[in-house]
Amino acid sequence: MATREEDIIRRYFDAFNKHDLEAVIACFHPEPVVVDSEGRRHEGVDAIQRLYRFQFSLAADGRCDLRSLVGYDGRGMVESLFQGTLGRDGTVIKALGAEVFEFADERIKEIHDHHRIVD
Repeated sequence: MATREEDIIRRYFDAFNKHDLEAVIACFHPEPVVVDSEGRRHEGVDAIQRLYRFQFSLAADGRCDLRSLVGYDGRGMVESLFQGTLGRDGTVIKALGAEVFEFADERIKEIHDHHRIVD
């Protein structure tokens, strides 16, 4: 049986893969933080909206497939593979990595993204 944290992560990934910005933001705590794969901190709902709007604009077909998932006691971790085609030049990109989640009030409080480009 899935934990509450695992259910939230799956809902977040479903929203991300649909490029549903509203549904993505609904998964987050009112005071969210995302640390991207380059170490930049995005804090607050407005910053998180800008980040995902930008990501969705880069690759209209972009999606992130879960490879493994665990969540328990306010924390979670996934391994996922991002794949997408860059709209500006048609380059296909793949990035494999982990995302570490912290939860508060049954929402995502913080994500640390550790994806790296793969062949």
